Amino acid sequence: MAKIVVSLFRGLIGVVFALANAGASMAEPHKLSLDDMMKVEGLGRAASDPTGHWFVYERLRPYGQLPDYTFGAYAFRKSGHQLWRYDLDKGGDAALLPGLDQEFYNYLQGFSPSGRFLALFQYRFGAISIAAYDMIREKSVVFDQTPALSRSGEHDPVWISKDELVFAALPKGEQPISTSVRAYTGKALTLAWDNAWRGRIATADEVRSTFEDQSNEQEVGVLVRANARTGKVKTLARGLFADLRVSPDTRYLAGLAVSKPRSADSSKLIVADSRRYRLTVFDLNTGEARPVAPKIEFFPYSIAWAPDSERVAAFGWASSEGPRSGGFYVIDVKNGAATRYDHKGLDLVSERERGWLQRPERTAFLGNNLLVFARRIPENERQDPRFTFQNTWPTNLSKPDWYLLRPDGTSENLSKDLPGISGIPVGAGDGHVTVWAENGVYRFYENGSRLLLTPEIPGRFRFVSADSFTSRSGLIRPEFEEKALFTVNNAGSKKTVMVDLRNGHEGDVVIVDAPSADAAPMAGSLAAGAVLFDVEEGSVSRLLVARAEDQRRPHTIASVNTHLAEVDLGAWKTVSYEIDDPQGILPSHVVESCVLLPPGYDGEVLPAIVNVYPGVEPSCTSEPPKISYPDPYSPYLWAGKGYAYARLATPRQLIRTNDGPIAGLDEVIEAGANALVKAGITAPERMVLDGSSQGGVSALYVAAHSNRFKGVIARNSWADFFSHYFGAQGIARYEYGEEYFNTSALRYDSISGSDFGIGRQPFEDPEVYYKNSPVFLAPQIDMPVLLIHSDMDFFDISQFDEMFGALKRSGKDVRYVRYWGEGHLLSSPANIRDMWERTDAFLKDNGVTP
Repeated sequence: MAKIVVSLFRGLIGVVFALANAGASMAEPHKLSLDDMMKVEGLGRAASDPTGHWFVYERLRPYGQLPDYTFGAYAFRKSGHQLWRYDLDKGGDAALLPGLDQEFYNYLQGFSPSGRFLALFQYRFGAISIAAYDMIREKSVVFDQTPALSRSGEHDPVWISKDELVFAALPKGEQPISTSVRAYTGKALTLAWDNAWRGRIATADEVRSTFEDQSNEQEVGVLVRANARTGKVKTLARGLFADLRVSPDTRYLAGLAVSKPRSADSSKLIVADSRRYRLTVFDLNTGEARPVAPKIEFFPYSIAWAPDSERVAAFGWASSEGPRSGGFYVIDVKNGAATRYDHKGLDLVSERERGWLQRPERTAFLGNNLLVFARRIPENERQDPRFTFQNTWPTNLSKPDWYLLRPDGTSENLSKDLPGISGIPVGAGDGHVTVWAENGVYRFYENGSRLLLTPEIPGRFRFVSADSFTSRSGLIRPEFEEKALFTVNNAGSKKTVMVDLRNGHEGDVVIVDAPSADAAPMAGSLAAGAVLFDVEEGSVSRLLVARAEDQRRPHTIASVNTHLAEVDLGAWKTVSYEIDDPQGILPSHVVESCVLLPPGYDGEVLPAIVNVYPGVEPSCTSEPPKISYPDPYSPYLWAGKGYAYARLATPRQLIRTNDGPIAGLDEVIEAGANALVKAGITAPERMVLDGSSQGGVSALYVAAHSNRFKGVIARNSWADFFSHYFGAQGIARYEYGEEYFNTSALRYDSISGSDFGIGRQPFEDPEVYYKNSPVFLAPQIDMPVLLIHSDMDFFDISQFDEMFGALKRSGKDVRYVRYWGEGHLLSSPANIRDMWERTDAFLKDNGVTP
C-alpha cells in the first residue's frame, strides 16, 4: 500500500534554535581570525544501518588540536575524523563509537547487508588500514593487508555477504599515494639518507624508458577476501584489481585486472590512462577466476550487473583502438561471449562534464537492453556511435537524455519531455531502472513506459549523493540501495524526500520538511522513517534527527563550531560587467563575479585580493557566508583582515585564444579589476593578484601582461610549460615509479577537459610553450612577487626555483618562501601561521593594507 508521511516542524525548530542561541546573539560580533580557524571542526559522511537502529557519522576534531598532519597532499578537511553514532531506538545524545582507538583517524565506508558490521578505514602517520567494526560486540578487527585506494572510487571494497568483504590490497610494505604520500616518502628518504651516510647499503633506484609493451602484465597487488567476524583474510587472486562489483545473487564478483603502464607512443598525444583494464569474473562459491573478453579494454568504474546475475555490462573498446571509439559491451558470465551495443546516432555524455574523468556516465540493464545517458547526434551529421571528450560544465551542448539501447543499435528516448534530467541513476531491478529529473523521481520499464514515484511537489529535486573516504560526492557510483534521498527546494523552503525503491509503487515515499532552508540531509533511514540533518546557523552546525511517522520533536544530537556563532564573516556582493572577446570573434560577454566585503563595510575604498583561476564562473548566491571545515586559505580570513576578496569570472571560451590556453586571461582579469574600481570597492593602486595551484601559474601570467596591480602572490604551482611537460610529478618521483615521470604531458596534450591543453607537443610547437610560460615572461613582470611552494607537492618545487631564478636574473623584486614536509597546500598550524605572517609583511611592505 502506498504511503505519504509528512512531518511539519520548521516553526518548532526555529523556536528551539532561537532559545538555544539567545545568549550568543547578544554578544558583540567579531571578525574571523586565524585563531578562530584553528578551532574549526567539521562534519563528514553519515550513513544509516539497514535495520534502522543506527545513524553513524564522521566528526572532525578542532584542527589545531590534531595529533597528526601527515595525511596525503594536505591535511585540512581530510584529517581528524572520529566516528560517532546515534541510537534511533533509545534516542539521547550521540556518542563516540566505543572500542576504536582515537589516536587513529577513522573513516566511514559502509554497513554490511545485515547492518551488524561497519567497514571503516583507519589512518595514522602514513599507514592506512581497513577494519570491520561489530556494532553488537562494540569492537573491531583490523585486516592484515594495506588497501589500495583512490579518490575516484575505483578501489572501493565491496561486501559479498553478511559478514565478508573483498578489497584490493597493495604489496606488503607499500602505502597508497592518495593517503600516505608525504609520510611514506619521508620515511623512505630518511632511511635512504641514513644508509648512504653509513656507507654499507646502496641507495640507488632506476627508472627507464621502455619501448617493450609491459601492459600485458598485471600490476602487483592482491585481491583479499576478509571475514568481519574473525578478522581472517585469504587471497582470492594475485594482482591489482579495480571496480569490484558483486552480482545480485552474490555468487559472482566482477572486477578489472589493472595492468602495468604501457609505454607512450612518441608520435601520439597523451589523452588517456596508460594502463589497461581487463574484465575478470570470480565464482565466489568455488573461488574460480575467469578472464572474459580478453581483447577488450574497459573503463574502470563502468561495470553494471544484470538483475539475473548472468550478464555484466561495461564500457570498453578493442585493444588496438581508444576509448572514443568504445561502446558498452554485455558479457555472458557462463560462456564469456561479449556483445557490443552500438549506440548509433548517439553521443555518450562524459562524466567530465560534471568535473571528473572522460568516462561515459553509468549504464544499467533494462531487460535485454541497456539504459544509457547520451545526446542525439544531429541528423545532418554522420550517425556513427560517438563518445566525445568534453570540458567541465559546458554551456553550449544540447540536452542529454536517457536512451533505451537495444542490441541491434536502435534506441529510444525515454526522457525527452522530462526537465533537468540527471545522468545519475539511483536504482535498478528486474525490468526497471529509477532515475530523477528536476520535477521528480521516475521509474523506466523495459517496454518504454515510466512511472512517477514521487508526488507533485513544487520545487526542484536534487539527489543527496553521500560521498565517502574513497569517492567524491556526486561522482560516486555505489551499489544501489533500497532507498534514495532527495531535497526539493522551492522559494526558500526545503523538503526532504526519501523514496522507497523496493516495490516501485507511486507514492512510496517519506517526506520531511527541512528545519531551515540551509538544512542539508546527511543520511536517511527508511526502516526508522528518520532523517539526519546538518542544520546550519551561519557557521554553527547542529546535527538533528527528525522522524516523520510519529512527528516527534526533532532532536539535536550534536553542535559543531559554536565558537563561530559570534563571528561576522562579511557579505558577498555580485559585480556584473561586460568582457570583450580577446580575439574579436565572439560578441561581448556579460559575466558575474563575486566580491567578499569585510564585516562592517560602509562603502570605503578597500585593498583587494584578486583571486585568479582559469575556467571559473562563480555564483555569489550559492555561497552564503559560512565556514563548515578548517580552511587556512579561506576568503573569510582575508575579509577578517579588512580586505575585499574578489573571485573573478574567467570563462574558458574567453581565456583560450590562438596564442595559448590562457592567453586571453590578462584581458579577462583586467576587465574584472576595472569593474571593481568602477563599483568603488577598490582602487588601481590597492589590488594584488593571488593564485594557488592552477591559479598560481595563471596569476604570474597575468602579472607579466598587466601593470594594473601592486603585487602578485603565487602558491604551489608551476611556471615553465617546457620543464613541466617533461618533468616528474613532484614528490611522486621518489617512491612511486616511472609512470609519474612525464605525466604532466596529459595536461597539455589533451585539449578537452584541460585548462592548459595545447594539443601539440613541445617538439612540434616550442613557441607556444615559451610564449605562455611565466619563466620566459619574467622580464615583463613589473610588480613585487611573493612565491610560496613546498618540497612535497605534486607540482615540483623546482618550478618555482626556476621562477625565482628568472625573476632574480631579470632584476625583479621577488621573495621566495619554501616549506619543508608540506604538500600541495600547507598542513602544519605552525607553517600556516608563518605563511600568513609573511604574506602580511609582503603586503605591508608594498603599501597594500587596510
